[in-house]
Amino acid sequence: MGINGYIKKIMIIETPQKTSKRSHRSNEGKIQSSCFVWFNNTFPQYRGLLFHVPNENDRADSNPIQGAIRKSLGVWPGVADLICLIPRNGHGALLIEMKDEHGTQKPAQKVWQAAVEAQNYRYEICRSLEQFKIIIHEYLCQR
Repeated sequence: MGINGYIKKIMIIETPQKTSKRSHRSNEGKIQSSCFVWFNNTFPQYRGLLFHVPNENDRADSNPIQGAIRKSLGVWPGVADLICLIPRNGHGALLIEMKDEHGTQKPAQKVWQAAVEAQNYRYEICRSLEQFKIIIHEYLCQR
């Protein structure tokens, strides 16, 4: 069985989130996890085409050496949390930045948003599972 057959047969389930001192990060993570699970269970034909880019800068192992290594590997400031590689209506991909109800974009995220929108990618800020469902349905129904 090829990778596509294997991917279509697995069911995505939610995993418990670790709590952190930074509650807004935890809230964003919970929202993102719920969105990811919903997407993969609702659109199994697109599993693997929506993914998270591990670009967080507040990791426990952050130090100058690790930062230099991540930078040399291609980590870029401001990159969206989720990338959906399904082209629709002239857009090559849908890029989703997750925020909780109080979250705001950092300057690097605004710069990256402008850069990708200039290349005709669709960029959205999402604050809830309900909003994610609307964004995805609107995006995927465009042809």
